[in-house]
Amino acid sequence: SLLLGPILGLYCRAYGGYPLDYVWTAGPPWFILWLLNFTMIYAVIAQFAAPVKMNMPHPVILLLFGAFLSAAFYGAAVGVPEVWSSLGNMVMWKFGIGLYVPFFTAGIIAGRNDWMKSVEEMETWCVWMLRTIVVGFWILMFLEAGSGIIPIPGVNIDAGVLENLLPPIYAVPMTLTLIQFFHQYFNGTPPSKIAKSAGAAAYTVYIIHPLIYNVWIIAFIAILKSAGVTIVFSQKTMLLFGGTINPATGEPTMLPDGYIWAGWLWTLILTQLTVWPLAHYMRQLPVL
Repeated sequence: SLLLGPILGLYCRAYGGYPLDYVWTAGPPWFILWLLNFTMIYAVIAQFAAPVKMNMPHPVILLLFGAFLSAAFYGAAVGVPEVWSSLGNMVMWKFGIGLYVPFFTAGIIAGRNDWMKSVEEMETWCVWMLRTIVVGFWILMFLEAGSGIIPIPGVNIDAGVLENLLPPIYAVPMTLTLIQFFHQYFNGTPPSKIAKSAGAAAYTVYIIHPLIYNVWIIAFIAILKSAGVTIVFSQKTMLLFGGTINPATGEPTMLPDGYIWAGWLWTLILTQLTVWPLAHYMRQLPVL
């Protein structure tokens, strides 16, 4: 938090021509700090609370629980004043109330009652139902995010409502689907070298990924500049625009649609190709 976050801000500001300031931001490690908080609270509660004994509910019941969490998430989103939303360095308490606290609690109950076995043995129809739901949410999120940047004919999604309802009801089937999918296709005995290395590097990837994908974003901007595309950095906000001015507003216009999609693919693919090997070899350093 003291190093990676400020470094990210400094090199992005330097490239965009913004004033250089050392600004402390928690960055990805904020989640690790809160995980430690949850663990300490759990350690205290476990001293006097009786263990909860229960079998894993049917996945359909868990989906309904996800809908209940979405209601709590929405309530926190509209009910918690913005000034309190980051209390304790939490990245918005709507996520804390609707996702992190209940998922941490569910993880404890699942671990104590061997729910993993139930996930591994889910019926085929249930597995494919969950996969279909997850892919449906992917399409919905892609349309919502894409239409916010590039208008898609016939697509009119209320982003505010969606973003304040979707996370928990998506997170439940997504979590079950990923656990089952990786158990079925990647958890060999013994595990493959790639799967074993990726699993060990996952936390490092989480910590360093903003540094890596921003490097590739800057590289893509440099390619556009070398190809003669005029790039303008807004002086009001840290946003990127094309070199033409909208006569109605006097503000620079967004880059053409093709550049935005190309930049998205460029950043997605090259980040994945570099962040995982880099994280793997970083873990080989003596201090890590």
